[in-house]
Amino acid sequence: KLIVQGWIDHTWSDRLEGMTICQATLEGGSPVTILEGELSDQAALAGVLNSIYELHLTVLSVKRLTI
Repeated sequence: KLIVQGWIDHTWSDRLEGMTICQATLEGGSPVTILEGELSDQAALAGVLNSIYELHLTVLSVKRLTI
């Protein structure tokens, strides 16, 4: 699960390894995007993080969900 400051459009799902993209707003009104999904390995995670970096968005949280 990744939480990113700002919006990522749903059309980016394929570029983000098929992760589910949900948009939310924090209490203070800041927009965030929540990405959830299973990544095959650390290289896939690095690819997702690189895509977020290319969008100039800030990663707020990365959390491994147990399977």
